[in-house]
Amino acid sequence: MSAPPRSSTNDGTAITPAASSQARLFASSITSWYLATLDPHAPHTANIESRLRHPVHVVTRRILYGAVEGAQDDLEVAFNDDEAEIKDGPEVLSRRSAARMEAFLASCSVALREEDVEIENVVPKANSWGDQDKNGQKKAQGTVTNSERGILIRARSNPSGKTPKTYRQIDHGDLMHRLELYCRTLRRIRSMIDANPSKDMEECVIQYESKKTIRSRVFLIVQTYLRNVDCVRDVHKTLMGLILRETLGVLAVEVCCDELRSAIDRLTSEYEHKVSFASLAFLSSPDNSAETHLAPLLTKYFEYLQINWDSLVSKCELERMLRAVLDEDLRHFFKDAVFHSVGHILDVCRSYRESIDNIALPPPWKEGVFGMAGGGNGNTDMDAAIEKYCSDANLVKQALRDLRREVITVNGQVLSPAHSAMELAENLSRVLNSNQLIFSLSPKGRAIAKKSKKKKAFTSDFGLEMESDIGGSDMDSGGSIRSKIEPGLVDVLTRRLLIAASRTGAGGDAYFIVRDLFGGDEVEVVPHHSERIDQGTIEIIVKMNAVIIKSHAKFDIVPKPIESDTAVLIQFHTTTTETIALQQKLDSSVTLLKEKKTNMTGWRTLAIRPAYYEKIPSGH
Repeated sequence: MSAPPRSSTNDGTAITPAASSQARLFASSITSWYLATLDPHAPHTANIESRLRHPVHVVTRRILYGAVEGAQDDLEVAFNDDEAEIKDGPEVLSRRSAARMEAFLASCSVALREEDVEIENVVPKANSWGDQDKNGQKKAQGTVTNSERGILIRARSNPSGKTPKTYRQIDHGDLMHRLELYCRTLRRIRSMIDANPSKDMEECVIQYESKKTIRSRVFLIVQTYLRNVDCVRDVHKTLMGLILRETLGVLAVEVCCDELRSAIDRLTSEYEHKVSFASLAFLSSPDNSAETHLAPLLTKYFEYLQINWDSLVSKCELERMLRAVLDEDLRHFFKDAVFHSVGHILDVCRSYRESIDNIALPPPWKEGVFGMAGGGNGNTDMDAAIEKYCSDANLVKQALRDLRREVITVNGQVLSPAHSAMELAENLSRVLNSNQLIFSLSPKGRAIAKKSKKKKAFTSDFGLEMESDIGGSDMDSGGSIRSKIEPGLVDVLTRRLLIAASRTGAGGDAYFIVRDLFGGDEVEVVPHHSERIDQGTIEIIVKMNAVIIKSHAKFDIVPKPIESDTAVLIQFHTTTTETIALQQKLDSSVTLLKEKKTNMTGWRTLAIRPAYYEKIPSGH
């Protein structure tokens, strides 16, 4: 297996000699400043957190967003003032850029094996402004001479007279090597941004790295491994941790998916089997074992990342979403559960009803589903993300194709299929402003609906009712005032429908969550397909104070392997609900209904319920 060839076009994927030199200068600036200002009486990991984090953050922002030509002159000033505002780029790093930086700092923290801490001899590091005791008084500070580097380092006075312990710190060459690799990655990303300003930032660039760069990554892992492991039982855990951190960094993700964890576990186990027990026990040279067996395995692993980076990043992002929306104990329970019958599944689901019936899904634009940098919370992020999605012709085309598979109802009226976003908006406008819907919003229409409301038809074990007959609300706009939908609300609903129906965007959440909870090695979760459609699969319920969008879906649990006549073991129904708050604006004798943005705008609730099953008497 070999990595794909790197592009030779002028797309910024190749590092130029000038860009490589800039990355080296940035790395050198950080290394020199860090080693000159670290506290030798603080553990290595404490220095990484307190002294290395800020300069790495400064350089990350500078390379990605600032001026990189001759940009090293003022770096020391920026490094010294960690309270100063960093003006390069947006207010915060993108979610994945921050993940890359955190993975880098974590890998630096484990560059040395943590020493045993002698509490009585450890003197905490003082910062530039002095530390405060519990009474708010600044503690005395003094200076000590570091004869090894010939510089002054601030440290607390030692009234007890005991000699402070001096900790081992990362050496110049090791830190410089790590920083240069990190800065080269950032510089490559920046080159690609400059070459294609209209494209989104490409966070993962391992697919463009040369064999020389991969050898450097392998070398660092091997050397760190040799420094950190000193007994057989440490091998698997230590090696797994080192490779996981490096993987998070090169893919720029926050968590690793199961496929990556399995691949790393296989690599580590294969290494353990390749070397003899004597080598693992260091009866023979561990350096030779690592060079002969570990380095080739790591090289092969990085080639695997270079080839499969796109799908692996998608799986890691999916795992991040699942961890965010599902309780950890709930996931573990269903992954480990062994069900003996349909009745057993129903009983378990009933006991966990509160958890699986109210799964909160964050707004897709907040999570970066549509290519937006994660972390934004404001309405500007929401509007920009939705506009970006709805202006992508390919995504809209796919969403419209998905919508045509659905039956969409608006307060019980079926919406005609659409082949374009404009046609969808026209169809929505026609229904929303129809006499039937306007009457249903009037006090008289709501009163009639309330009297004629029939018993709901339950389609799932918990009663997953359809709400098409709900047209009003408890709010009354007055008997003589006519309600009307504002044109802007039609546009809002058009966009939300495109997002709700998109199986490549937010619409796939229900499937992935059901698969995570109820899928497994022996069963598969597949969307239910039926020629008979008894109800709207997407319901829009318009009330005076809100518009509710309910997306219904069914999923079959079938045994593996799936054959044409494979029987369904059990079926689950899901409903994803989004509520768009409305505000009323009185215009002459007409009440206009328009969107009201709140802190819950875009949040959805997912309900998962087993289908309704009737127990057939044994005599039948």
